[in-house]
Amino acid sequence: MLVTVSAFGLWQMILGAKRRQVETNGQTLRDLIKTLDDSTSGELEKQVLATNGKLDAKFRIFVNGKASDTLDTTLTDGDDVLLFSVIDGG
Repeated sequence: MLVTVSAFGLWQMILGAKRRQVETNGQTLRDLIKTLDDSTSGELEKQVLATNGKLDAKFRIFVNGKASDTLDTTLTDGDDVLLFSVIDGG
């Protein structure tokens, strides 16, 4: 399945690109993260997943403009996935 991924903040730094088409090997956001992680030699999962395997609270994912609360969100061919880092500090 082919999805468009737009990355911002730390996501973009890790992935080395702001926007790209990704052929994912599965049907969920978790599968997409694993596919992207393969291209970063494990760095992506290390940075964005908490120890319990869920998305770290410092990061947000939107699929077709809707916030996703779980990595088990199902993707379909042609989806637009936005990867954001939460801005913090003061």
